[in-house]
Amino acid sequence: MRKTLILGVLAVGAMFACSPEPRLCEVCQRGIHADVRAAIVLDNGRRVDACCPRCAMHYRATSTEQVLRIEVTDHDRGSPLPLEQAYLVEGSDLTPCIDHHPISDDTHLPMRICYDRCMPSLIAFASEPQARAFIAIHGGNLLPSGSRTTHAVP
Repeated sequence: MRKTLILGVLAVGAMFACSPEPRLCEVCQRGIHADVRAAIVLDNGRRVDACCPRCAMHYRATSTEQVLRIEVTDHDRGSPLPLEQAYLVEGSDLTPCIDHHPISDDTHLPMRICYDRCMPSLIAFASEPQARAFIAIHGGNLLPSGSRTTHAVP
């Protein structure tokens, strides 16, 4: 009986030990989604994981650490590319960072979100035709190429 209990406890412990913890954005503490993740590479070699290009750009704009480069993920291929080479679609109906249910107040009326660091969404693509095909389906706007490094981030 005692041996069975010990084995049961070990089995449950192993299940929890083997289940991967979700990686969290070091900027907003949300889960990181593979198709929009970004990485900030600092001059000291440290990598800062971000959930999306918007959080990475926010980090660069507000951090006292020197940012060498930002790598974003090509939405279609899942491969990394430098932010400066990415075609960014802003404001589409795809909002991977926002996966919560609508919030309501004590009167049960929906509350309007006034600010969210990850909104409007920024989705990166390796080519302009990919970005335009995405816009045809999901809406949004293609940011001008200079915006990749200078776009204002709240």
